[in-house]
Amino acid sequence: MKRILKLISVALAAVILLGGCQRIENESTASSSSESSSATSETSAPVEEGRDSFRPEEYTITRRVFTARLEAEKAATNGTARSMSGGFLGVDEDGYVALDRGQFITQVSTVTASQFYRIVIKARSKTGASITLQIGDTEEGSFYVPKDTETNEFALYAIDNLFMSVGMNALKFNVASGSADIDCVIIEDSDKVKSTAYAVGGVCVTPKSSAKTLELLQTLTLKYGDKVFAAQNVSCGSNAEMEAIFVETKRFPAIRTSELALATKDDAYAVSVLGDELSHAKTWSADGGILSYTWHWYSPNEESGTGPHCFDLVSALDGVEASELALLNKDTMQLQIDNEFLPQDAPLLTDDIDRLAETLKQFTDADIPIIFEPIPDGDSGMFWWGGDAESYKSLWILIFDRLTRYHGLNNLIWVWNNSDFDYYPGDAYVDIIGQSIYALSTSSFAGRFGAVAEDVRTGRKPIALTACATLPSIDNMFRDNAMWLWAAPDSGGYMIDNTGRLSEAYTKKSALRVFYNNDKVITLDELY
Repeated sequence: MKRILKLISVALAAVILLGGCQRIENESTASSSSESSSATSETSAPVEEGRDSFRPEEYTITRRVFTARLEAEKAATNGTARSMSGGFLGVDEDGYVALDRGQFITQVSTVTASQFYRIVIKARSKTGASITLQIGDTEEGSFYVPKDTETNEFALYAIDNLFMSVGMNALKFNVASGSADIDCVIIEDSDKVKSTAYAVGGVCVTPKSSAKTLELLQTLTLKYGDKVFAAQNVSCGSNAEMEAIFVETKRFPAIRTSELALATKDDAYAVSVLGDELSHAKTWSADGGILSYTWHWYSPNEESGTGPHCFDLVSALDGVEASELALLNKDTMQLQIDNEFLPQDAPLLTDDIDRLAETLKQFTDADIPIIFEPIPDGDSGMFWWGGDAESYKSLWILIFDRLTRYHGLNNLIWVWNNSDFDYYPGDAYVDIIGQSIYALSTSSFAGRFGAVAEDVRTGRKPIALTACATLPSIDNMFRDNAMWLWAAPDSGGYMIDNTGRLSEAYTKKSALRVFYNNDKVITLDELY
């Protein structure tokens, strides 16, 4: 067994403020108390006891036919019930309920068996809306109702593969953003996620991938569907979150995930924190751990932020063939700009990618594979790299080709993290599909998992929960056959308080112990 990393407590505030734009890291301070430091540094081996007592619960489920239709206007609501006189098409004669942000309807359904169900809403939105679904006390997923200002038609939106227990179940539909009209709720019997979701390949899309990179991807894919890799997002330049988890569970996650936003900054703070980060990462790899990085990109102009208006990506890539731009040197770019073949801001993009490459090359030279998740959540509207699907895909290809073909980095495993597959750059540029779910819920989110797994616009790719607020229950994942490749709670306040100790604001200590000591979860000591 590889030796277990002895982590040293470091009092380090790792806060990245994004120029008034979206914050990508949470304020955290590693514990400086002697109690925390000695607890981690004196323990050099995992505690094996407890595995047998933390096995996923077994469920025997027999599917029974079930259908129910519940009218929204008969539900408990703080919205406004309206008649069909509103001029909408497709609504029944009893009317519908109009809901603004923060408003809800609650329906009670009595189901005849403990099994999986499909829950459908008939809805429309003039603004575009996100509607969360809560069953009992647990949030289970979201409906995304697109903006429609032309047809006034109600349409059907579904979440599948949801487990409900026999008897009465309270279903709450809450408008998290936008506004929406709901006509009715339909409940049907369904199945758990199909096991065909795990029939994935294990060949890296990076050209001429290193043997270790290919070996890592194959290690991940061979376990996919059977076990879940424990993972944790850490504050850049610190191991505080993993250190706190070890104190409670006596185990480390298999995957350490951090942030590369500072790779394109050159101020003293950025240089110092990034130096600490790379040191921690290399030590983690030397001790057998898996490294993963996301890249929230500070805009390459004077704004230096990540918000939606910090950089005009559409103009910067107007008329540009990304795969060709990726291979140009600076002199050639300037010549094309002078002759008006290339937008003025295009080289700003390649300059930043080149600076990122300098950091990543340290791992390439050391033959350390990196799971790499650049420009995540482009479809969220929160970042400058999103908002336009075609420009996003061009930017992804530019990053991919610049790093792999121009700089020759052969150690990257590529993670695409979006929910809207209009932003998908293509199977040739993606190894793993990531998802971010920020809900105070231990749900497996099987509906999201199954929808991504069965989307016909992609080839078979493993699906990982790359960021979440609350760690999902392994029992729920196993029951629902929604076995994410890994599950990684976010850093800072999502896991620890300002002293570096575990915070139970999102994930309870008992849930961590169950997860990390479950025989369906792979931790650091079980790698390779």
